[in-house]
Amino acid sequence: MEEKGKKVAHPYIPNSVPEIKEELLKEIGIESAEDIFGQIPEHLRLRRPLNIPKAILSEYELKKHVTELLSKNKNCEEYKNYLGGGCWQHYVPAVCKTIMERDEFLSAYVGEAFADHGKFQAQFEYASCIGELVDMDMVNTPTYDWAMACATTVRMASRMTGRSKALVAKSISPERLSCIKDYACSAAPDIELVNYDPKSGLLDLNDLKDKLSDDVCVLYMENPNFFGVIERQGQEIADLLHSKGALLSVGVDPISLGVLEAPARYGADFACGDVQPLGIPMSYGGGLGGFIATPDEPKFVAEYPSLLFGITETIEEGEYGFGEVLYERTSYASR
Repeated sequence: MEEKGKKVAHPYIPNSVPEIKEELLKEIGIESAEDIFGQIPEHLRLRRPLNIPKAILSEYELKKHVTELLSKNKNCEEYKNYLGGGCWQHYVPAVCKTIMERDEFLSAYVGEAFADHGKFQAQFEYASCIGELVDMDMVNTPTYDWAMACATTVRMASRMTGRSKALVAKSISPERLSCIKDYACSAAPDIELVNYDPKSGLLDLNDLKDKLSDDVCVLYMENPNFFGVIERQGQEIADLLHSKGALLSVGVDPISLGVLEAPARYGADFACGDVQPLGIPMSYGGGLGGFIATPDEPKFVAEYPSLLFGITETIEEGEYGFGEVLYERTSYASR
């Protein structure tokens, strides 16, 4: 930036000190930053200064200015909200934020061993807690969100059974249905919807029986479903699928498992959902993380595309270590 014909550093832009900028240009062999944008056609270039305010140099004044701008917003603490269907507002105890903002959790690059201060143990404890809720023993590190998690279970089921047709309850979230169609289509290109009873909201068992065949790999349903209906026919649904060699994947809100039966108790082979309700604040649609849980059996474990963490004894008696499980099955190892 220029100030009365003199080049000065911009307080918010790294390496904008004139001497450092000249050194960078010299290192990459160009005379001006303009040379970097040489391929941009002239008619697309802005030939006037951007109409932006001058930089506020005082941290106090800058904070005051930003706070004033943000005060124009209205948030979910001020208004009741019922929109979303994928990200919920929950009371989050202060201890959750305290743990999440520990320096070693925030600063280490994705929690790898070279910067680890208990992250591997935290991953194991997290997986153990989810496992207790769904009554299953194997839980992955979080995927992007619930939608990706349920779509991944369809792909896993297709590989496990060698079948290419998936059934999906019509009473699931439209967003998650869209993701299943997009992400799982290469593994299970034939995706068919199973109707629900319009009066009760429960899955239509007659329609399930009509569409269940020897080429079906899995049925994905949600409990409670997208309409808030608790599916009471879980065991009957699981028995129908298993009689045809197919698997059952159940999507759940983990908070609901404080009062509802765990998916494994009524025959589910996969349980999936989102960890956002467990203490992650809403953040412009973010703050999501999908989990996948299965029995601890080789046929399931081999198909996980994401990392798994476990616990083991060390050479010191009474001491334990935490680390990645069966790393050789991942795409990281194959590369």
